[in-house]
Amino acid sequence: MSSMVWGVAPWWGPPPPAPARPLTDIDFCSGAQLQELTQLIQELGVQENWSNGPQPGPDLLQAKDFVFSLLGLIHRRDPRFPPQAELLLLRGGIREGSLDLGPAPLGPYTRGPHYDAGFTLLVPVFSLDGTGPELQLDQDSGSVWLRLPELLRGSAVREAWLDCLGPPVLGGSASTHQNQNEGDAKDPPSSADDLHSDVPELELQVSREKPPPDVSGPEPPRRDVTDLGSPAPLETLHGDFTKPAVQSQALNPPEAQEEWPTLCPTQVAAWFFASLATVAEALIPIPSAPRLVHAARHAGFTTVLLATPGPPRHLLLFDLIPVVSVAGWPEGARSHSWAGPMAPEPASFYLVPGGSTERPGSSGWQLCFARQELALKVRVPEPLLQAHAAAQALLRPLVAGTRSAAPYLLRTLLYCACERLPALYLARPENAGACCLGLLDELVRVLEAGVLPHYFMNDRKLHAGDNAAALLGALARLRGDPAGALRAAVEEAKAARKGGGLAGVWGGAH
Repeated sequence: MSSMVWGVAPWWGPPPPAPARPLTDIDFCSGAQLQELTQLIQELGVQENWSNGPQPGPDLLQAKDFVFSLLGLIHRRDPRFPPQAELLLLRGGIREGSLDLGPAPLGPYTRGPHYDAGFTLLVPVFSLDGTGPELQLDQDSGSVWLRLPELLRGSAVREAWLDCLGPPVLGGSASTHQNQNEGDAKDPPSSADDLHSDVPELELQVSREKPPPDVSGPEPPRRDVTDLGSPAPLETLHGDFTKPAVQSQALNPPEAQEEWPTLCPTQVAAWFFASLATVAEALIPIPSAPRLVHAARHAGFTTVLLATPGPPRHLLLFDLIPVVSVAGWPEGARSHSWAGPMAPEPASFYLVPGGSTERPGSSGWQLCFARQELALKVRVPEPLLQAHAAAQALLRPLVAGTRSAAPYLLRTLLYCACERLPALYLARPENAGACCLGLLDELVRVLEAGVLPHYFMNDRKLHAGDNAAALLGALARLRGDPAGALRAAVEEAKAARKGGGLAGVWGGAH
């Protein structure tokens, strides 16, 4: 029996080849396949999530509780430290763009060799309700000066903070609060003051400017973490993990004066670190508890490295930043329609170390909207978040050991992308590779321009920093082979998940 044919081929033969399709999934700059980049980004996301899901893992919870216990012990030592505070915990350290401190010295820490995962903890040491002229804006530098009144509810506030005061400023100037402001902030802060007061240096794990432990050497002497005793209670953190906040203290200033002393952030940081160092010296070793391996003060914040008991053991970095919590909302702050209506909560912002160093012997504060950034982050499509995390991972080795503001600029570009691009495009998983390259290309444009508009404050700019030219060259080389850079980031994340940052600290045994 003859077989039926279709044309010249039998009907049971292979189907004809599909018509040729244009190659639209190739990165023009590098020749890399976008599909491969997306797969590498997804693999990086799996490896980065070493805490077993979006909820905090047991080692992170244990380390967080340890840090909270330290803060409780500081209050027992110095009653100026609030017994209860609203703590904001951010994923990623300052070097990974968790917030903007300007071009401040950040210390010689690199993820991988020195630690496995980083976090930032904002610790309010002072609270304002924004009803008076305490916050003075420096129109020339963009810094905020916090002027202390003589009395607060009958207590001698200025006398209590005498060791943390900076040069006085004239009274009757513009305030940053909505109801008191006579002018918006115009310029971004330039840098944080690198003053270091007389801060005790501990023999063991705590030092003022000591680099992180040499991971290739023997285990340094140190103590286990805790004098848990009965420290003063602290409210749990907001941010990725949340619990309710407590009310801020109301600040009722006295009558206007010719000049008021300012609260200096570098002096506050010196006091905070000295108190933490004193507490650390008195720690009692406790088995199966985290270990305080290292602590050092850099400009306006303190960096601590905690080793978790494991297994596997991880080395966690916490940047502890003493801040001022301000209730209310500054005049000139932007709203963002792309995120939709936000959950109702009292408006507030922070003052963090930074600002201009032009005023001799002091440094100013700068506005921080970390809480609002967290609210925006939950509205960002997941593929874009993965693309941003991958771009940050690629940027990390390029800015290690520098004062570059690029990591925070990249975070700001993440929110700008949500305003500029369609949500359906950003939400498609197959577009993660293209979004990652787009963020890096946008960062290159910002570095070339030298500035980026502040995302929350009108008429203010974020500066790219002094090393923008060197970073541009490194980014150009990275863009030539993004797939290779992503493979290296995946391997680094695998090592961190296994406790790679502890290699050599315990002789390689985890």
